[in-house]
Amino acid sequence: MGSDEPFKHHYVPQFYMRQFACADDNNKIMTLERHRDVVIVDRKSIKSIGYEDCLHNYEVNGVHASIESELNTVIETPFSRSLTWLKISGGQCANLDQNDRLSIYGFARHLQLRNLATLRFIENQQARYQAGELEEELTEDERQYHAWVEANPDAAHEMFRVGAMDSLLPADADVINVIVCQTPIRLRSSTNPTVTISYPGRKSIFGAMFNSLRIWWLTLDRHWGAFIVAGGPSGFSLNLVTPELTRVVNRQYLTQFLNGDARYMLADDDFIATDLDWAGFVFDQKTTRGSRYRKLPAR
Repeated sequence: MGSDEPFKHHYVPQFYMRQFACADDNNKIMTLERHRDVVIVDRKSIKSIGYEDCLHNYEVNGVHASIESELNTVIETPFSRSLTWLKISGGQCANLDQNDRLSIYGFARHLQLRNLATLRFIENQQARYQAGELEEELTEDERQYHAWVEANPDAAHEMFRVGAMDSLLPADADVINVIVCQTPIRLRSSTNPTVTISYPGRKSIFGAMFNSLRIWWLTLDRHWGAFIVAGGPSGFSLNLVTPELTRVVNRQYLTQFLNGDARYMLADDDFIATDLDWAGFVFDQKTTRGSRYRKLPAR
């Protein structure tokens, strides 16, 4: 690694966050950031969010190395120049078609695998294993995996790096259903953009018939997003969704953000105050570039 290597390693690609840039400044974005019981709505520089210092650095036999440059050249740059992303970034989501299905799925999956939340999850699961909290849940293969992680101090980060650099689609790719949706009200995203909507074992917000499906959502721009559905028939479709459904998806991002699974929520829609009130936060005061909300005390 040379001294000119970047220090800030983005776990959310800046080209993705630029989809939500302010109309008067392509380098700024409206965000929600939480500090304990306070949520601050403010403008942030796209360069200043969605990163962790030296996130992609590691050592091999005392020699410093990094996947930062490789991640950019092998995955980020090719996708940002792909026909699929050129449609999305060019405001032509209505022209997405079956040929874009696997690209959308692959990008949504990549955003999950490379996210800081994934590394923290791997580390947390290993801590739970070491504390004996997972003993009754583990298969023999999972026990062997955790034993390997325990024996290798860099294993958690190695697993994270492998996931971040994984450019191969999994075996279920042929049966993935991608439903691209246009919405009448503005969509939100976050610094953990691929949000889980439902999965087997949890009651789906869309009703019982969806309880057996894995469903993710990825916002593509302010008025377009995609459901990625696993467990049902494969397919691709374009749909216009209602304001009510849009608000359900937006609240999923708010819940994700308030639970600590994303450092920032990216949002400039008209329902922020209403949804924060729904979550137990009340308006506190105006700030120079935004506003501040405070959590109501528990009763």
